[in-house]
Amino acid sequence: MSIPPRIGFIGLGTMGRAMAMNLVKAGFTVSVYNRTRRRTIEFADLGCEVAATPRALAKLCNIVITMVSDPAAMEAVMEGPEGVSSAFAGGNTLINMSTLSPDYTASLAKTCFLAGVNFLDCPVSGSKGAAEDAQLVMLAGGEKETVEKFSPVLKAMGRAVLYAGPAPAGTALKLCVNLIVAQLTTALAEAAALAQAQGIAPALIFKTLALNPSLNCGYFDLKKDNILKKEFPPAFPLKHMLKDARFMLAEAAKKKLTLPVTAAVASLMEKSYNSGYGEKDLSVVLRNLAEPLG
Repeated sequence: MSIPPRIGFIGLGTMGRAMAMNLVKAGFTVSVYNRTRRRTIEFADLGCEVAATPRALAKLCNIVITMVSDPAAMEAVMEGPEGVSSAFAGGNTLINMSTLSPDYTASLAKTCFLAGVNFLDCPVSGSKGAAEDAQLVMLAGGEKETVEKFSPVLKAMGRAVLYAGPAPAGTALKLCVNLIVAQLTTALAEAAALAQAQGIAPALIFKTLALNPSLNCGYFDLKKDNILKKEFPPAFPLKHMLKDARFMLAEAAKKKLTLPVTAAVASLMEKSYNSGYGEKDLSVVLRNLAEPLG
């Protein structure tokens, strides 16, 4: 990159905050915008410029990174007189790291192309701990040369950059990976509920998994305390996985593909969401198995 990157980061939630902080630690010039302004205070204290609007941020920077919750949030920061799009200039770059729908991502790629703006479709694999430790895996879609050009920025936030193909391939891959994460989580919850129903300690499940090389999975270790203590601090909020599951099912329906297990998982997550658990970790589905409401 011949021009030193000036990075604007939008979205300082659980993941975005850690990712933006790793960019600062790596020595990049970072400016930030967040709808809830108090989340920008620690960045201001580190010398980062805090923009009043997404447009103002885009005017300051030649790279804008977005890490927001869903298409509605993305629309809010991209569109309108104070949106990022209104400040687009040829040669700038938009890196979207949010998990959106493939259709929305394809539309965003087209908008950037027409504006002469580089676009990377780059959602991430990993949750809170991986974000904090810069151990995320970047699932990159877009022009391969563009991915390679901006890999130093991406690698400041993660352990690896995996090229998936032209946009929206990064988003498509993310949905496939999150399908597995959703099913692994509900499998743990159901196994724990079944163990308890049969009068055996759910901890024995985790001991068995740890002793079996074929089943000894790091993800199970991440969710162990949630399941055994029945405490669900949000490493990956349920509401976000439910959103992703709906995207999975919509994409499958478009291709005339059925995903019966994913449909059942989505139904369980919806039950937990309607129980008021949307902000908790997705492993909270255990509550609707072990402690059914109504």
